[in-house]
Amino acid sequence: MHKHTILAKAASIAVCFGILLSNTASAFEGGPAPVARDVELTEDGTLYGQIYTSEGRVVENAPIELRYQGTTVARAMTGANGDFAITGVRGGAHNLTVGAATTSVRLWKNGTAPAGSVDSLVLAGDENVVRGQECDEYGNPCSTCPPANSGFGLIDVVTLAMLATSVTALVFVIDTQNDVDDLKDALVSP
Repeated sequence: MHKHTILAKAASIAVCFGILLSNTASAFEGGPAPVARDVELTEDGTLYGQIYTSEGRVVENAPIELRYQGTTVARAMTGANGDFAITGVRGGAHNLTVGAATTSVRLWKNGTAPAGSVDSLVLAGDENVVRGQECDEYGNPCSTCPPANSGFGLIDVVTLAMLATSVTALVFVIDTQNDVDDLKDALVSP
């Protein structure tokens, strides 16, 4: 009966350590999910828009790419006023990429857009954000990059197993010492 109690204690302690040491923040990585913007196309299927910096300056000659289900369907460049027009676009969920920034848009055929949609897209971005990953000439991540964690935060699986083993051994030692103390008390008492 004592062995089941010891195993239950050891398992409970190991589970508690696992929960405490797990990387619960990984479920929230990446920030909030982007919200697709509803944009109504013109009668001839043209998407109009304008690109600004975060300071409110127009962005000239910026490459723009419109993607549908991962495939590029149109490309454009912004003009002197930061404006662009992409013609021959069909409705649906698209991704609009300006430089390294991508935003989701839902394009609607003229007259079918829901309330709250806009007839042209205005985007503002931060020029100072630079994201990247060091890769070799084939696009594979370099070996100098830090390895991905195992899902236990800053602790790897081997360290977690050693910690659980140590806690289990500590529980066994404490329980054995309690049994020894109980036997001593039983021998001393008349």
